Amino acid sequence: MTYFNQIDFNELTDVDQSIYGYISNNIEKVPYMRVREIAKESHTSSSSVMRFIRKIGFDSYNEFKYSFKETNSEPETVSQRQEILGVNNFSNDVYEVMEQVARLILQAENIVFFGMGSSGAMCDYAARRLATIGFNAHSLTDPTFPLYQKLKNTADNIVIVLSITGNTVEVVEAVNGYKNLDDFKIVAITSDKTSNIASMADYILAYRVEMIHLFHFNDMTSQLPTVFLIEELIDKVKNLDDEY
Repeated sequence: MTYFNQIDFNELTDVDQSIYGYISNNIEKVPYMRVREIAKESHTSSSSVMRFIRKIGFDSYNEFKYSFKETNSEPETVSQRQEILGVNNFSNDVYEVMEQVARLILQAENIVFFGMGSSGAMCDYAARRLATIGFNAHSLTDPTFPLYQKLKNTADNIVIVLSITGNTVEVVEAVNGYKNLDDFKIVAITSDKTSNIASMADYILAYRVEMIHLFHFNDMTSQLPTVFLIEELIDKVKNLDDEY
């Protein structure tokens, strides 16, 4: 059962294991049960159930039930995923801005895709895709990398920052070092047009997406909008390049 994949079972008491065993074998029932019902069925006590719930990272039973139900619900259908890419989930000027950014890329000496976590994985994908069509593209996922020193003797540099929230502290601090440099243009691909990253950007490709987190800190937010914008942007660059 993937829901409990972060538990260290060596730390579970016999009582904890009884509770775990009942929950894992009754996935469909648990979101609709009360604490005392789980205690009764697992032959434990309500206080033991609550201790187990707190041990796996939840502050309340309601929080546990909601997260448990979301984690073990049916996967999104194709049509639900298609809705993520609906026209209403992107800013009205997205293609206008994309055209401007694509023309900048055509003239750029260096294009750096910068992000962390799952956004970092998108940077690797974007840089590889852009390099494939002949552009000097790089992926940067380490905010401490001396990018300015590396590029200080170059001109026409573009930093394309990928951040779902637009407020990741390490990314914000790094981008802040480039925002007022004449040889750098900053493009933000983010879900929040009012975020710190967006406020420092020269161009913003914005989208809307539901934030999803498991166990408080595991980010499961879809990157489909980011992939869509990356592919549309790079296709635009290729089409403009072919015209010359």
